[in-house]
Amino acid sequence: MTVITRKSDLKAQWELCVKSYVPGQISLFVEKLHEVILSQKVKFPLLEYCAHKMFDFLPDTEHILVCDKIESLKTEGGNVLIGKILQLRLVVDFDLSIEKAAEYISKADIWYVCDIIGERVFGYALLNYPHKMFPKFDQLSIHPSNWVVRSLGAGGHYAIKKGLGKAHCQQLFRILLTMANSSDKEIRQGVGWAAKTTAKFHPDIISSYKLDINNQKEVANWFRRKVEIGLNRNSYAKGN
Repeated sequence: MTVITRKSDLKAQWELCVKSYVPGQISLFVEKLHEVILSQKVKFPLLEYCAHKMFDFLPDTEHILVCDKIESLKTEGGNVLIGKILQLRLVVDFDLSIEKAAEYISKADIWYVCDIIGERVFGYALLNYPHKMFPKFDQLSIHPSNWVVRSLGAGGHYAIKKGLGKAHCQQLFRILLTMANSSDKEIRQGVGWAAKTTAKFHPDIISSYKLDINNQKEVANWFRRKVEIGLNRNSYAKGN
């Protein structure tokens, strides 16, 4: 396995993919992509650069098809490509990008699929298109796949960390509270992550929902523990 750490090295591999492309035969392109990039160890920022190149190089009509084929390969790096391509397609077809992200995540067989795609699609959409994303976020919070629900936590964490407005953070926290009594390990992991980040960056939001958080019938102990960790990190950062 080759380790690719420089953009110049990735460009050489990318050119091999370009040469393999035949219009209407996307499988040949994906086979070469898998051989020279996805089967190697590549840093995530370089994979995102590759996704940009793919987005620009391939016809719009083949973006989703190439994502379908990459998903079927089940590689870790493939999720970075998928996440970034769908992120770039949010301005092309917002609804389909969210729908396909949920579809790919629901097919996950390991946790990092949720987090990689969830941050890049759900998190980015929440940060940049909150009014369009919040209704989707609400719908996905009751998705039958626990992987999809977990990914919302990863997305929420990303958006808060990157500067989601306070009013929208409060709106997000209200949705997190609706999932705060889950006993599912994956949901607890994702939702807890977002709750912890909310507490770290916006302790005043936690204060305003103190009664809800302390409702032991509606909110499980794991959620309160995550909130407490976040509050402690906020206090530590302030030197208290």
